[in-house]
Amino acid sequence: MSTNPPNSQSRGQRAKGIETEALHPLAVKCWSPHRDSSLFALRSSRPAFTLIEVVIGITLLSMITVTLFAIIRGSVQSAAEIERTQRESDSVNRFIELSRRAFASLPATATLSLKLVQTTEPVIQELTIAGSPDCFPAGAHPITFKDTILRLRPHPDEITDEAGMPIHYLSLSREDLIPENDPQNGIRQETTGIYAPDEEGRYWMPLLPDVIAFKWRFYVEKDKTWYEEWSKTEWPDLIEGNLTLKNRTLPIRMVFGVPVLTITAGRATSTSSSASTSTSTSTTGGGGGGGNRGGQNQPQQPQQPQTPQQPQQPR
Repeated sequence: MSTNPPNSQSRGQRAKGIETEALHPLAVKCWSPHRDSSLFALRSSRPAFTLIEVVIGITLLSMITVTLFAIIRGSVQSAAEIERTQRESDSVNRFIELSRRAFASLPATATLSLKLVQTTEPVIQELTIAGSPDCFPAGAHPITFKDTILRLRPHPDEITDEAGMPIHYLSLSREDLIPENDPQNGIRQETTGIYAPDEEGRYWMPLLPDVIAFKWRFYVEKDKTWYEEWSKTEWPDLIEGNLTLKNRTLPIRMVFGVPVLTITAGRATSTSSSASTSTSTSTTGGGGGGGNRGGQNQPQQPQQPQTPQQPQQPR
């Protein structure tokens, strides 16, 4: 019985292991404990984020996102507020310009009247302008001799502002604002909301929205007094309007002037001067054929001197 030397046996086993590793590398990794330890050491040596680092990163990203959304939202709200304020300013400026033209161009036949409709807050007045054809031109007949009335009208939905004050419309009414029967503009219909007629059957057109209060006052320089009611035939010296808009605490004050009418006495024609003129004209143009012809004075021809006749001798 022959025995192989231990060195030759170990060399054969190593060669067999090398061949098995070359043919089946996965199998070698499974059964080799040295291979498992080397792979674990290789994986543990790679850089990676811990759980705390991941949580901190997510938190920072969330904070940045929330900050960006807050900045964008604030910018959008500021832009919307600026646009709303600009529209509100444009509406107020248009109304002021209309009022200035209406009061500055009042004819001599125009009359103004102001009466209180509601004495509780907010105070509601009716300003009536009569005899002014081009006062607040609007509607189907912008130039008319019908009375023009300005008044606050409540919002149809009865909404309030942040302070709980009711919101109104500053509106205009005229008898021919909406014709009853007009083939071009249609027939007056029963409507609801802000365009619905009031208890007196008058139709109103809104001029200014989002109004909390509007108060008219007339000033007389002679009396040094402001009047909240007016029924006189003469005009006041100044007309004041105090406008309070939604979510505003301070009113917008506007003052308008009215034209001053000065009546001067005319000059009467003198009859004596006319008579003297006609007399002088007839005197100048008289005599023979050298009168006043065709409205022109012609010069008179000098007369020839007459020779005296000799007396006849008696026969």
